[in-house]
Amino acid sequence: MILDAIRIGHDPDDDDATRRLKSVLTIIILVAMMMSLSFFLFEPDRSTLLRGFDVAALVTEVLALVVLRVTRSAKTLFYFFCPLLMAIQFGFTLLNGNREGDILPFIVIPAAAVVVLGPDRSRIWFAVSLGVMLFLPIIEMALPEWTLAAHQSALNPSGLLFDSPYRRPVEIGEGLAMAIGVFFIYFLTYSGYKQLQNANALISFQKQQIEHEHDRAERLLENILPHSIADRLKRQPDQVIADDLPQVTVLFADIVGFTPRASQMSAAETVSFLNSVFSRFDKLADKFGLEKIKTVGDAYMVAGGLPEPRSDHASSVADMALEMIETLKDFSAEIGDEVSVRIGIHTGPAVAGVIGTRKFFYDVWGDTVNLASRLESHGLPGKIQVSNETREALGDACIFETRGPIEIK
Repeated sequence: MILDAIRIGHDPDDDDATRRLKSVLTIIILVAMMMSLSFFLFEPDRSTLLRGFDVAALVTEVLALVVLRVTRSAKTLFYFFCPLLMAIQFGFTLLNGNREGDILPFIVIPAAAVVVLGPDRSRIWFAVSLGVMLFLPIIEMALPEWTLAAHQSALNPSGLLFDSPYRRPVEIGEGLAMAIGVFFIYFLTYSGYKQLQNANALISFQKQQIEHEHDRAERLLENILPHSIADRLKRQPDQVIADDLPQVTVLFADIVGFTPRASQMSAAETVSFLNSVFSRFDKLADKFGLEKIKTVGDAYMVAGGLPEPRSDHASSVADMALEMIETLKDFSAEIGDEVSVRIGIHTGPAVAGVIGTRKFFYDVWGDTVNLASRLESHGLPGKIQVSNETREALGDACIFETRGPIEIK
C-alpha cells in the first residue's frame, strides 16, 4: 500500500529519473502530512488559530497528492503545492517566529525548484525565499500588539497574536544567517545541477557521435559485404566464413576499348567515366536483387544465387545483362560517344567467402567464375555470351543465337 502511494504520480511514459523525482516528492508530502497531523493531534494546548493552520496544511498536502495523481506532472504539483505551503508557513512564522522550524520550507523550496523546474525557472523562488529571510526581522519590528480570542491557549491566555509568550522572534542576525543559508544551499544545488546538465549534454552528444559512427560503420560494412554475411561476421568475428554454393550464375562485363579511351583522359576523367558506368550497373544489380562481387579495372563482376540461394538466379542475371546493354546505349547518347561492353555468363557450382583480416572482401571462386570470365574475354562487343549450362538454366526465357565452337584458353 505504501509502495502504491509512492507510485501514484507515475506515468508509463516517464523515464527512471522522472519516476524517482515523483516518488521523492510524494515521500516529502507524506512526511509533511504526518507532521501536520501530529501537531494537530498531539498538541492539544495549541490555539484554535494554530490548529486551523494545521488543518490548512493537511488539506493542502492531501490536495497536492490528488493533483499529482490526476496530472502526473511534477511541475504542476510544484506550482500548486509550494506557493500554498509558503503562504501557510509564512503565517506560522508570523505567529510562532522560528519556534518550530517554520522557516525550513523557505530554505528547501528554492533548491527543490532547481530540480523540478530547472535552474532558470528556479530563480524567482530563490528571490522570494531570500527576500522573506531578509525582511522577516524588519517585519518583526513592525508587528502590532494585537490580541485574538482564537489564539488563546494555556500558554497564551491573553491571546496575544504576535507577542505570545512561547513565540521565538527572528532577530536580525538570525535572519541574515538564514538568508546566507538559503543562498548557499541554492547556490550549491544550482551549480551542481548545472554541472549535471552539462555532463548529461556531453554524454548525450558523445552517445549520438558513437551511434553515428556505429551507423556509418554498419553502412560501410554492408557496402563491402552482403547483409547476411555482415551479420554473420559481427556475430562470430573469429569464424571462417566460407560457403559451398551448388548453383550460381556469374556475370563478367568488360568495357570495350577502355585502354585507348583512358589513355586520352586525365585521372579524374577516367575515374568519373568508370563511376558513371559502374554506378548504372550497381542500380541494375539492386533492381534484380543480385550481388555485386567486385570491379577490377574496367571489368565488372556480379552473381546471382548467393549468398542466399534463389531459384531464378540465371534469369535475373540474364535480365540484368540485357538491361546493361540498353543502359549503355542511353549513356552513349548522353556523352555523344559509343560505349559498349562484352558480357560473359556461366552457371554452375562455386565457393564464396570472406577473405582478409583488415580489409574484408567477399569473393567467389571456382571453375564457374573462371569460365564466366573467359566467356567475357572471348565475347563480342555489345553481345552477351553464355555457356550451355546457362542456356539450359534459362530454358525458353530468352532468345539465343548460336555462335559456334570457340577456343577458350
